[in-house]
Amino acid sequence: MALSPVADPLRVFPPELVLRVLDFVPVSSLASLTLVSTAWHRFIDVTHQDAIYSSVSKTAQPPGSGRSLAFLSESTSFSKWYGEDTASWKELCKRQTLLARNWAQPRPSTGESLLQVGHDPVWRFRPDFKRRFFVSTSHAGGLNVTDMDTGRILWRLPSTLDTDHEHAVRPYAHLEYQDGIAVFDRDGDAVEVWQADLEGANRGQFGRIAVLDHTCQTRGFQLSYWTLCVVSSEGQGFVYDMTQRPPKLTTHMEIAHDAVGHLDQDHEIVVYSMGPQGYHVHDKASGSLLGVLQPSHCTEKYHIRPPPASSSYATATVAGAALYGPRHPVFPPRSHCRDRLVPIKVSTGPLPTPTDLEHAWHGENEWGAGMLDNDLFVGFSRAGHVFVCSDWRRALRDPASLAATSAIIECESDGSNFDLGGWLSVRNGRLMFEIQDRIYVVALDENNSVQEVNHPVRASYSLLTGSAPQLSVPVSFMSLYDDAIMTTYTTLGRRQSLFDQPGDIPEREDELVAGIFPTVLIRIVSLAPDLSHCTTSQGLATDAAQSPTGRGPWDPGQQSLPATDIRRHSERIWQSLDILGDELEEEEVDGISEYLDDQGYDGP
Repeated sequence: MALSPVADPLRVFPPELVLRVLDFVPVSSLASLTLVSTAWHRFIDVTHQDAIYSSVSKTAQPPGSGRSLAFLSESTSFSKWYGEDTASWKELCKRQTLLARNWAQPRPSTGESLLQVGHDPVWRFRPDFKRRFFVSTSHAGGLNVTDMDTGRILWRLPSTLDTDHEHAVRPYAHLEYQDGIAVFDRDGDAVEVWQADLEGANRGQFGRIAVLDHTCQTRGFQLSYWTLCVVSSEGQGFVYDMTQRPPKLTTHMEIAHDAVGHLDQDHEIVVYSMGPQGYHVHDKASGSLLGVLQPSHCTEKYHIRPPPASSSYATATVAGAALYGPRHPVFPPRSHCRDRLVPIKVSTGPLPTPTDLEHAWHGENEWGAGMLDNDLFVGFSRAGHVFVCSDWRRALRDPASLAATSAIIECESDGSNFDLGGWLSVRNGRLMFEIQDRIYVVALDENNSVQEVNHPVRASYSLLTGSAPQLSVPVSFMSLYDDAIMTTYTTLGRRQSLFDQPGDIPEREDELVAGIFPTVLIRIVSLAPDLSHCTTSQGLATDAAQSPTGRGPWDPGQQSLPATDIRRHSERIWQSLDILGDELEEEEVDGISEYLDDQGYDGP
């Protein structure tokens, strides 16, 4: 029997109905339709392009954006992925689709940038994508503002170790930041508020606008939604309106005692971590306790086993760092490859209970960092347990509701990194946390629940916290952004003269000596696809972590050192090996030695 011809919908239905149907068509099918005929191409890509691609079913956008792309100025993109080239809704749809597809791969294509800020290890940092700079504090004190593209320090405040000036910043100062407002703590129980873009200020220069003092011991503070929340271990919480000048205290609330210092907020509520007592949720306006999220009521459990270790990573990156240091600009990211992120698998059921009675699992499970992302709440514990609650409002009703909306992911951790680390990041249905010397990035499903373990739609993966396990220290800040993962990263830095840096800050004696030294940098792992390779994996560079003779994280093959520096740098490299001591395996030392030989360097 002959088939009846099918009428072209464009000829049968009014444009309004066709547009409504196309709302439910995936992007891949739209692309296919444009190839069906000239009429379909004209309808989709010419006549109704903006109407089709500006639909919320095709592009992610904030509510009320209309047909304007102005919201892209608020994107958190290190690679300028949504820059000047994103001039149409179709281009935005293309870029969002490619980026989401790369994030979902088991081995995404990534580039890398490493930023050394002066000579002191970075403690806390925050990126400002609009102004294109980083604000950071350090282990040794001081505050630096560093250009995001060139790596040059734009402005800085001195350390209390170097001066008794009133604007000096103490070592290990906590830092919060939002759109030109920086907040950090000082000795005592006060926090300082500094603002960029004041009249007459240079780019990256801040001025102090307030000191917020407290009469109780402060344990932590968090800035977002133009609200600063401060928590005390002595049963008090403070909420400041940061749109006022000076910032205005709007709520002084009574909370439970023994807050551990971790807190997070949204527009209406603030969540305080109370250690073994879980997370207390308070209304920011009234201060009233809305309820408690107690992870011990959770019954559904999953686990993650660590990926196998690879010694070649240490061989290449330690040698590359020691040889060259961060010689290249921070932007654009370099060394694109598919081996930087290693797949991990989420499996059903709990991990076996450790037999060591001193293990963190056998103590009272202390809950630390907790983060909100709309309806999702995630908490992290000393024992390496991750609490995932897909609907925190419902979970506050009773223990049964919490159990119905939550799960625990158990990881193999001895809790040693918890006090100095314990960081957490939650964004776009992904959570990131530190386990031993690795960072895990776990993808959830569209309902913010743990994915079906045998058929995950989006991949989960891990990355190392340092260039070698022997150098690693706990991560002191990490966060997920639109197109990047940013963390502190332990490796070898290169000492340089800081004579041309801004600020009347004398160099310390150790800063005048050239050489290689262990330090903590800012690491940016970019997931923005290389558009020249967006349809094929061919041509992607091999990661130095998998090839000891390949290019290191700063792509040292692009520029060789002057011949007069060979002997001096060779000696520094071998001194750096001494820093690692006997903990390096013999094959790792041999690998670094072979690497040096290939580059024309001699040992001592």
